[in-house]
Order: sequence, then structure tokens, then C-alpha cells
Amino acid sequence: MLDRFRGHQNSWAMWVVGGILAFFMTFFGLTTGFLNRVHPLATVNGKQILGDQVDKQVTQLRNLYQQIYGANEAEALKGTNLREQALDMLIERQLVEEEASRLGIRISNLALQQKIASDPNFQRDGQFDFDAYQEILRSNDLLPHEYEDRVRAEMTSDALKSMIDLGIDVSSDEVRHAYNLRNEKIALDYVEFDWRNFIAGISPTAQQLQDFYKKFHDEFTEPARVKIEFIHYVPAMMAAKFTPSDWDINTYYKDHLKAVFTHPEEAHARHILVSVAAGATQAEKDAAHKKALDILKQAKSGADFAKLAARYSDDPSNRFSGGDLGSFSRGQMVKPFEDAVFKMKPGEIALVETSFGFHVVKLDALTPPHVDTLNEAKPRIIEAIRSEEGARLARNAVNEDLSAALSGTGLDDLAKKRGLDVVETDEFARNEPIKGVVDPAPLIDAAFKAEVGQVRGVPASGAPYLMKLVARDPSHVPPLAQISDRVREALIKSTAAERAHADSLKVLAEVKGAPNFAAVATENKLPMKTVPPFVRSSNDIPGIGEFPEVTAAAGMAATLPVMIDQVMERSGNSYIFELTARTDPGDQDWKKDEEQFTEEYLASRRQGAWQRFLEQLKSDARITIDSDQLGAASSSM
Repeated sequence: MLDRFRGHQNSWAMWVVGGILAFFMTFFGLTTGFLNRVHPLATVNGKQILGDQVDKQVTQLRNLYQQIYGANEAEALKGTNLREQALDMLIERQLVEEEASRLGIRISNLALQQKIASDPNFQRDGQFDFDAYQEILRSNDLLPHEYEDRVRAEMTSDALKSMIDLGIDVSSDEVRHAYNLRNEKIALDYVEFDWRNFIAGISPTAQQLQDFYKKFHDEFTEPARVKIEFIHYVPAMMAAKFTPSDWDINTYYKDHLKAVFTHPEEAHARHILVSVAAGATQAEKDAAHKKALDILKQAKSGADFAKLAARYSDDPSNRFSGGDLGSFSRGQMVKPFEDAVFKMKPGEIALVETSFGFHVVKLDALTPPHVDTLNEAKPRIIEAIRSEEGARLARNAVNEDLSAALSGTGLDDLAKKRGLDVVETDEFARNEPIKGVVDPAPLIDAAFKAEVGQVRGVPASGAPYLMKLVARDPSHVPPLAQISDRVREALIKSTAAERAHADSLKVLAEVKGAPNFAAVATENKLPMKTVPPFVRSSNDIPGIGEFPEVTAAAGMAATLPVMIDQVMERSGNSYIFELTARTDPGDQDWKKDEEQFTEEYLASRRQGAWQRFLEQLKSDARITIDSDQLGAASSSM
């Protein structure tokens, strides 16, 4: 049909057909799925970025995150809008290409070919293998021209970044100063004036509550809330009755044999980490080593490894799951760890040292390299094909149902036709989760842009939604009668905090006129608390928490010991601090870390310059974004 259309594109009849199509697209297609496929999601200096490009980038990002986080992917990505992230990457790519072109940077076809041919993933016996190249691209749902465009863009970006890197250099003095700042340790003494100790006798009157409510009216603002109905077009449900043919299964198996169903040697191990902080002294390293040896001895003597991990491990990601690292192949762990594990025998326990510290490692299993047979792979193949088909059906269904909904069909009828459910939510604010929704960001963004009664299609990484805004409760301050308890609690805390602060000012004045902080604290019956040395750049004071105002003030002190010459406040409490010690890392530590730290510091400075360069390109560019398609806030830059 397309060939026939092209063959008569200049005929009078085709002009008429074209005019009719244009009419319907203009007046009826603005909210349909059809136009969403051809209308640009964004423009960058007049050049279009289409929704399909963003969808593909989202898929690639999700695949990457799955490789990194595995089963923890959903938790790791909570609150992350992958479509915004993907679009930002495409915008940056477009701007970099434009700037490189302006500067005369070109990647020749020969350079591109050499780059791809030198990739070990595409080589067999050290030589580029075209069949392997095609097979890997197919397994990643990429066409050759798409992959080649991406590689060319990466090479262009690298060339431009190299130009910027050349302008960034660092002196040895600058690096040593940065090293000292990062690894400097401080020690503190302090007294705390807890506001809870000052609430006695505070009993607000009705008038005081009224005055406080008026004065701090805005602090009691309730955020806007919305209520929605939605249908979730989950690919697995959409394709529940779909059964791939034997030909489909065999073809998938052959296409993905090397990339998916051929497995390298894998180890399944557990570990207990005794961490060693960057810049740790030799004494601290020796203490960690001694602790690890003791744990090793207990493990080898038959102690329960899972209990040892829960008690001793400094790795929070698996401490309470027996130290389980899951299965991994070569190249996935730091090299010293990997080298040791793959030399061990199942059941063996050993001590391994890495840049993270000391690991007590137990090898549970070692699986030799193998290839899944077709029968072994068949369930996964069916699931994969079903998922692909389900995603296609979901995209088509939400577009069809959006058109029907805009014509008056209710969500209940649409869901019933598909064998799906309509979910009605409770009211929620922008920063609140939606019960039962793993990644609510696209739904939340769409809901807060919609009008009451409006229906929208919401893209969401292959499993789209059809959403209707049921109700909206605008942001408001409730009447005092409704929140009197909340206002009373806030007034009591505020009054107690003021008393605590006033008391702390009196004590600080006494300290300034006395030679000894501890004596003043004892005289005022205030317990003195001591914080042992900690890394100042962490801003985390042991026993208190994040307190950057204190660590910043400590960094400015000229002599020691010295009182920090102001009362510090945090969460209603007041504090008086004395800086008792400040220690730079020694020359021995610097000599050991100098090479690696210099590389990291220079890379950080260069990366910062690159990010500033990208932000400047965005600032200077003409960028528009169709937020309805993006499913995210704000539409222009």
C-alpha cells in the first residue's frame, strides 16, 4: 500500500486524502496514541526526539540497572523517573554532537569500524566476527545502524571531553591539600541542651495557640492531594494466553545461544566484611586484620556463618542474609577477591584482602562453564517472547482504550474487555507512594497535571497505564480546630527549644570567661560527652548525626583546643562544642595513597568541568519538552 501511495503522491486524489488525514490529525489526533508516536517528545534546537527513541533508551537503562542491582532493582530505582533520565541523556547526546560539529570534530567511518572491530565482545579467536556482532545486537534488540550511531556519538563525546580534560590540571600541592581535607580527623567535647528537658510548665493558652497558628500559618500547610483510577497494562497479563510457536522458540534459542544461554564459570559465595576506611592508619588496619582473623577462626571451627555475618559484617547489603553474594562470574568482583574465590574449593573458607578491607569468604558452589540445552532454556524463552509480545499488546491496548475513553467509554468497561482490573487509589500527595505501585513516579506526575475527570495514557517502561483523575484536594492550611493538637505540640517544642537555646547562651558566656570547659559543665550539672576522632569531611558526628555546621566551623579553627564560638542548633536541641584535636593524615598514608588519590581527584575535577560544560550547552540551547508524553513535570528549558 505504501508503494502505491508513493507512486501516486502527486496525484489530485492523494492531495485530497492527505488533506483529510491532516484534518483528522489536527482536530482529533492530539490526544490519541497515533499522534503520540509521530509527535516529537522533545525538540533540541529544532531537532526532534521521538517517544520511541526515549522508550528504547529506557529499555537500555533498565537492562543496565538489572545487571547492576539484580533482584534489588525495584528498590534501588524507587523514586527514579527513567523516562526523564533517558530523555536527558538523548538531549545531551544531541547537544554534544552539535557542538562537536561546530568545532569541526568528525568521527570517520574508518575510525568507527576500527572501534567496533576492536571490541572483544565481537571477536572470536582475536578477530572480528560479523556473525557474533549481529547475534549480540539482536539479543539486545538493536539494529546495526542504531548501535553504530551510538558508538559514533560516544566517540564524538569522548573526543570533545578529551579537549576539555586537556584544560584541567592539578598541582601536587593542590592534591595533597584536597587529600588532607578529605582524610582530616577531628575530636570534640560537647554538652547538649535537649529541648525535651525544658517542657516542664509549658501549658499554652487558647490565645497563645491562636497567635502561634497565625504567626506560623504556612508551616501547617497540607500538600495538594489527588485521587485516581487506573488500569495497568502489565505485559505478562496482556500476553497470558499467548503461546509462541516452536519456530519462534527455536529461532530465539539460536539467536541468543551465545549471548544468553552460554554460561561462563560461576561462583556462589558468602562473605563477612571487616571494612578499612580510606586513609586508615596502620594501627587501624592491624586491628581490622586481627578482628578478621578471629572471625575466620570461628568460621573454620564450625560457627554458623550466617550468625557471624549478622554479628560482624560491615556490608549492610547482605549482612542479614548470611553474607550471601549470590552467583557471579569473572569480571564482576574486584580482582583480588575474584582471584581468590575462583581458586577455592566448595565449602572452603579463606581470608581475602581488598581495597574495601578484609573479607572472610566461604565458597558455597563453583559451577563449571556450560550451555543450556533447548529444553532447559525453553521456559525462559517462552517467558521472554511472551514479555516482548505483552509489551507490544500493552502499547497497542492503551492507545486504543485511550481513544475509547475520550469518546465516553468508562474505565470499568475497558478493563473488563481486557480482563484487567480498575484500581481506585486513596488520596495521595506528590511525595507519597501509591499503594501497590512499584514505580509510581509516572502516575503521580501525570495525575498532578490532569484536570478532574480527564483520562490520560501514562507511559511506564513497557507497562503503561490508563489513568483518570477522580478528585483533587488543593493545598491548604486546615482550620485550627482540626489541627489543634498538632499546633500545641509545635508550640511546646518551639517554646522549649527557645528555653534550651537561652540556657545554652548563658553557659557559653560562662565558658568564655573560664579556663576549663569541663569545669563549667560540671558546675551547671551538664554531662560532658566526648566524640573520639572521626573524619571531618563525613559531616557525621558520632552519637548525633549529620551536623555540617559544626564540622565546617571546626575546619576554620586556627588553634587547639578551642571553643566553637556559637551555640549550634539541631532538631530543637542546642549544643556547645569544643574542638579538642585535629589531625592530618601522615606522610606515610599520603605516600601509600598518593598515586590513586591523584588519579581520582583529577578525574573528579575533569568530570566536574564536563558536567558544567553540558549544563552550559543546555542553558544556551532551545529545548522544549512535551510533558504529556514524558509523564514528568515541566515542559521547557
